Amino acid sequence: MEYIKIKLICKQRFDFEGKTYFPGEAAYQIERVARRWVSRGLCEYADPNAVTRNRYLKHPKVSIVILIKDALKWTRNCIDSLNRYTNNFELILVDNGSNSKTKEFLRNLDWLDYTLITNKENMGFSYGCNQGIKASKCDYICFLNSDTLLTPNWLGKLMRGFKYEKNIGIVGPSTCHSSTIQSPQVFKDFRNATQEKVNQIAEMVRERYSITTVVGFCFVIKKEVFEKIGVFDHRRYGIACHEDIDLVWRAQKAGFKSVWAHGSYVHHFGNKTTKEMGLDPKEIRRKNKPIFEERIKNGSLDLYVENDAEIKSIKRVKGTIPILMITYNRLSYTKKAVEAILKNTDYPYKLFIFDNGSTDGTTDYLKGLDSKNIEVTFNGKNSGLVPPMNYFFEKFNNYRYTAKVDNDTVMEKGWLSKLKKVLDEYPLFCVEGNHYLMLSYDIEKNDDYYKHLYSFDFEKGRLYLSDIVGGTGTLIRTALVDNIPEAKGTLSGWITYQVEKGMPSAFYSGVWFDRLDQTGTNKYKEKSDYPEYDRQIDKLRPRKKISSKVIREDTFKNVYKRMEEWHASL
Repeated sequence: MEYIKIKLICKQRFDFEGKTYFPGEAAYQIERVARRWVSRGLCEYADPNAVTRNRYLKHPKVSIVILIKDALKWTRNCIDSLNRYTNNFELILVDNGSNSKTKEFLRNLDWLDYTLITNKENMGFSYGCNQGIKASKCDYICFLNSDTLLTPNWLGKLMRGFKYEKNIGIVGPSTCHSSTIQSPQVFKDFRNATQEKVNQIAEMVRERYSITTVVGFCFVIKKEVFEKIGVFDHRRYGIACHEDIDLVWRAQKAGFKSVWAHGSYVHHFGNKTTKEMGLDPKEIRRKNKPIFEERIKNGSLDLYVENDAEIKSIKRVKGTIPILMITYNRLSYTKKAVEAILKNTDYPYKLFIFDNGSTDGTTDYLKGLDSKNIEVTFNGKNSGLVPPMNYFFEKFNNYRYTAKVDNDTVMEKGWLSKLKKVLDEYPLFCVEGNHYLMLSYDIEKNDDYYKHLYSFDFEKGRLYLSDIVGGTGTLIRTALVDNIPEAKGTLSGWITYQVEKGMPSAFYSGVWFDRLDQTGTNKYKEKSDYPEYDRQIDKLRPRKKISSKVIREDTFKNVYKRMEEWHASL
């Protein structure tokens, strides 16, 4: 599993995992470790904005069209990186007559939402792109080669290009391989880079924009352009080559500008599909170049190309969301929690139950569950919360979103779809539904706490931004999770981990769920139904005494201001 790494400059000599770092040396570390090194004075950020640079930039929803003709290794890596580093998009995959192995892969992408168009034979790049245009539901369409790797914020930075000047119709990124100035010489030496190296290359690029011709290994085009000049000219150029240049030229003739977004980096290996097909890309270019030159001679005549592409096979797929439930006794609660998920979850899901050595009949109940949506793992002993969480996140690390639900939680109908809408729209780390809060403060209602949080309306509820949210009824952006530390003397490292991430999360009042054994602050009942369970759990809780149960507003002011600035920057 590859994570976003941040570049640091060492300030003093120190050792870490068998390696010695020296003053002035560059080091790359995942964000959680990088924060620790900086806070301890061992390093400083090479880029003062390094932490915020890796956050998703909010942008209008984009249709991403990827044509696929085998080259499975490259296709798989492309889609993996797309899933990890891209936000707010619809994915349209066009299978251009791939072999059975590639088709099987495309049929089983159950970890993300996508539309699959299947052609029995290779219809060519232009024709496939035109099918993608017909299937698209967004005002912006990105055409992306299957032999690319994406990097943090690649799409957000591309979308910023449309604000650079008036009449911008097409925006393309930097790369290591193209036929234009989009691939500076410094990147060409790294053409066979790994994802980790590609992410480092992306950090080298300064964010600026240039008006110039861009090419189609990756570019985003306004739908307005297609309305004015039509689509890719598949009849003129056949299987591939020059159709992208032709379209950019026609767009320019129609008054649209094309922009190179230097700061967006998309790694392009180049020609992987054509070479696997046994075709010579240079020969195809030599054949199509005079066809394009003849096109230019005609000037502005006959710019419009009708979209005559037909779609004979199309399938729209909703990605599965894995849900973690950790169980330890409390059988009656577990039954209600599982039944609520089976009854009230209206989005494709997989319930992964991790039993922590229950002794009250829970294991027999779990063994008797008969549902294709449920997978159960029996641990044999109580290992706490963090080990099962880390096992779960590693097992489902390629899924776009994962969820956590405790075995004393009853969800309302439609809960998962509602939470997903929040993460689809906003670049949050995670979002938790609304429930009575167990806090260290004495509060009578949630608003007594929520009023201190920066908030805004969303759909039929309100989002309250926070550094931390709880661990049940929570939907999480999986790509941002690495190993959760287990702090000594605590029940879970989840809260501490969120603080270290330093990324906004949110409570969402548009989804309600019940905690069956809620006692204490904002409580349902005076006494727990399972006092022995509580005594066992209490042994794992921190012994630190809370000096005050009164909310001090000044403790929230800095967080409120930071969340307000974050929201304003979207």
